[in-house]
Amino acid sequence: MKNFNKMCAILSNVTTYDRLSPLTDERPIATLPFDCKYRLIDFPLSSLSNANVRDVLMFFNEGETRSVFDHIGSGKEWGLDSLASHMFVYIQQDFERKKDKGLPYFNEQIDFLKKSGAPYTVLIGSKIIANVDLQAVLKIHQSSDKHITTVYKKMPATEFEPYDTVVHFDENNRAYGVHMQQIKKEGAVQEFENLALNTFIVDTDWLITFIEEMQKNGEYSSISRLLRNHLWDADTNTYEYTGYVSNILSVKSYYEANMAMLDSTNFTSLLYGANPIYTKIKNEVPTFFAENSWAHRSQFGSGCVIEGVVIDSLVSRGSFIETDATVDKSLIFTNARVKSGAQIKYAILDKGVVVEAIKIEGTPDNPIVIKKGTHVTEDIIQN
Repeated sequence: MKNFNKMCAILSNVTTYDRLSPLTDERPIATLPFDCKYRLIDFPLSSLSNANVRDVLMFFNEGETRSVFDHIGSGKEWGLDSLASHMFVYIQQDFERKKDKGLPYFNEQIDFLKKSGAPYTVLIGSKIIANVDLQAVLKIHQSSDKHITTVYKKMPATEFEPYDTVVHFDENNRAYGVHMQQIKKEGAVQEFENLALNTFIVDTDWLITFIEEMQKNGEYSSISRLLRNHLWDADTNTYEYTGYVSNILSVKSYYEANMAMLDSTNFTSLLYGANPIYTKIKNEVPTFFAENSWAHRSQFGSGCVIEGVVIDSLVSRGSFIETDATVDKSLIFTNARVKSGAQIKYAILDKGVVVEAIKIEGTPDNPIVIKKGTHVTEDIIQN
C-alpha cells in the first residue's frame, strides 16, 4: 500500500521577473505554456504526484489565480482530487497585510504542516523546469542526520540570475548558499556553479520551529526563500540532480528552454523518463496536415491545422498555419492563426494572436513577443 502522508508540500509561485514581460503580464510564471501542451506548474506538481504527495499548499500573487484554476481544476491529473488528498491555495499578499497589522502571518502554513501529519515537507517552486525524483531525494535525506536537504544542479554560470542561490561547500564539505550577485561582486565566478533548484525536503517538526522563529523575529518572505537565506545557519544536506534543467528568468531563457525540446535527448530526459509529467487532459482531434504542407523538426499540439511551412518550431493546440505561411524557429501558442503569406521567424506568438500577410522577425538573442490576442497587420522586424 502506498504511503500518502510521508511527505506534504508547499508550492510557492510568487516570483516575478520583469524580463519575462509581456508573457507574464496576464499570467503567473507557473502557467506559462511549455512544449505545446504543458504549463510550468506541471513539473513541480508531477514531481509531487510521482512521490505520492497528496497534501499540497500553494501560494500565488493576488490577481494571478484565474489561469491557475483553469489549468489545475480539481487536481485530478496529479492525484489531488481524492478523499485522501488536500489542495489549498493562499494569496501571498494576505500574509503581507496580516504582518502590517501586527498579526501572526505564518499561522496558515504552521497549521497546514501540523494537520498534514507528514514527517517530511517538500518545498518547491515553478520557475525552474526539472523532473526531480523526490522519492530518491527523500532516501538521501533520511540517510543523513540533517534537517534540510537541498537539490542542486551544476550549471553554466551564464544561466544564473543575480539572486539565484548558488550552493557552495566549505573546507569541511558543509553546504551553504550564496547569491550569484555576491559571487560576481567578489570576482569569484567559476565557469560552472551549483544552482539551487528551489527544491528542499525538510523535517516537518524542524520546519515548524523554524517558521515560528522567523515569525517571532519579524522576518517575512516565502518559506523557500527564508530557507535559502538561512542555509548559512543550518547544517544542510545536498542532493545533486543530473537531469535536464532550464532556469526561466527572461524571454530569451524561456524561448531557449522550449526550443531545447526539439532535441530528442532533452525531450526524452525531461518528459518521458522514469517519472512522467502530467498535464491537463484535453480531448481534441489530431492535428491535420494538408497535402501541400511541410513540417521539419517541429512539434505540434492537438487540434491544429497546418497548410503552410513549419521549421524548427513548436505549435500549440488549436493553431492554424495557412497556405503559403512560413513559421521558422518560433513558438506559437494556443489558438493562434498565421494567415497566408505571413513570414514568422524568431518569434513567440501568444494565445489567440492573428497575423496577416506580413513579416515578423526577431533574433536568436531577442525573439519578438506578440502579446495575447493581438491582431498584427504590419511588419515587425527586430534588428
